[in-house]
Amino acid sequence: MNRGIRALGGKQGHSRQVCSRNDFECVNDSGYSDEMPNFQDYNYQSNTTQPEDFIPLEDQANELEMSDMVSRPARENPGDPGSSIPGIQAFRDPSTIPYLAGIFRTIYFEYDSSLIKGGDNFHVLRAIAEYLRHHPRLYVFVEGHTDERGPQAYNLALGSRRSNAVRNILISEGVSPDQLFTISYGKERPVILEHHEEGWSKNRRAEFKVYER
Repeated sequence: MNRGIRALGGKQGHSRQVCSRNDFECVNDSGYSDEMPNFQDYNYQSNTTQPEDFIPLEDQANELEMSDMVSRPARENPGDPGSSIPGIQAFRDPSTIPYLAGIFRTIYFEYDSSLIKGGDNFHVLRAIAEYLRHHPRLYVFVEGHTDERGPQAYNLALGSRRSNAVRNILISEGVSPDQLFTISYGKERPVILEHHEEGWSKNRRAEFKVYER
């Protein structure tokens, strides 16, 4: 799983406790730049404890922030001893499965944000939710990714927030929490290697891996 941080069941897992934005100011990190002294996720909140039935509202701009909502964890974790769901290595890229390729499409994010925006993103998520509601034996890992800018630790946390934002929206659309798991790879797995905004915009994403039991 390389250095990806798993956040099974919507509970974020981090390599160390983060108490303030200064914890992310890793000046020795190869991705840190003096041009971004205030690099931070403006949606970050240190306290994410909210009622389990908390339902955020979608505003007129068709924006939704749900990464801070605490969802019920899945009853089984993939790969755990005794689990009927195998580890992430058994999950497949849906783009390699013809009948799933058009459903499980990538979700994109703006710079330094875990806020899900745009009609295209919501259209994709609703289509995924509808499919999962009708296929309760299909399980999904939501992968959170970032672009190369910013410290490694910060990007792992941001990727986790992105994957959890997607998970929570799917749950709000009626998908069982038992079908959804999250993982963050931060900036480890870019799809575009060039160092420009067009490439970075493609790397700020959430992708899916699926397994059918």
